Amino acid sequence: MVQHHRDVSDDPRRPRRQGADGGGVPRHHRGGRGDRAGDHRDEHRADDLRRDHLEDLRGHRRLTRPGRDAGQAFPIYLTVVAGLLFLAFAYLAVGQAAVNRGGAQTAADASALAAAQDVRDQLAGQWLKVLRDPAKWQDVFDGRTPILGDPCARAGELAARNDARLTACSPPGPLEYRTEVRTDKSVGRSVVPGTEKFRSTASATAEIEPLCTFELPAEGAAKAPLPRLTCKDRVWDLEPDDPSGLPGPDDLFDVHLAD
Repeated sequence: MVQHHRDVSDDPRRPRRQGADGGGVPRHHRGGRGDRAGDHRDEHRADDLRRDHLEDLRGHRRLTRPGRDAGQAFPIYLTVVAGLLFLAFAYLAVGQAAVNRGGAQTAADASALAAAQDVRDQLAGQWLKVLRDPAKWQDVFDGRTPILGDPCARAGELAARNDARLTACSPPGPLEYRTEVRTDKSVGRSVVPGTEKFRSTASATAEIEPLCTFELPAEGAAKAPLPRLTCKDRVWDLEPDDPSGLPGPDDLFDVHLAD
């Protein structure tokens, strides 16, 4: 009778299942106090909710950050644009001043050349007066002869034609004239204060260069012909009675601005 009531699990001939529980059913499958299937599903659902929330936050940051960055960059953009505009207007003012200065220099050059050309014409006229007296020619070519007209009057006319006023005019030497002018127009309004009242000034000097050489006849020569006049590449055999064959002011003198 004892053998009939023996626990089957104690039978050495019965194979045993592997595992810590001896092949038994885990507690959570037997309804014990262990983990339940529902517990794992709740944890997975909570993880999914947290993951979705984090993704939503990242997406929100990606959507909102560009707008916030653009708002912060807008004042910088305005500052840069304002600076560029100021530089552009400043360069414009510099350009206006350069144009005004160029106009003043043009007027000064024209007035100096006009004065020198007037002197040249007067010297050529003086040479014609002493044509029959070669001993006086060199004084004319050196500018050592009286100038009756006012070369500065002609200089003032040329300055006025170039929108400027003659402020000074004088001969530094017998064969040169120097003039100074100031523009009638100002630089104009600009971002640089005071330009609307600023007028450019300039000066120039023009030279009168004799172009001819000659040899005087020997002293005591009776009724010697007039000397041959060489002006640059041309030789003149002078005939006082034939004015058409005589050199003109441009042949006798060259007028140019001083270096």
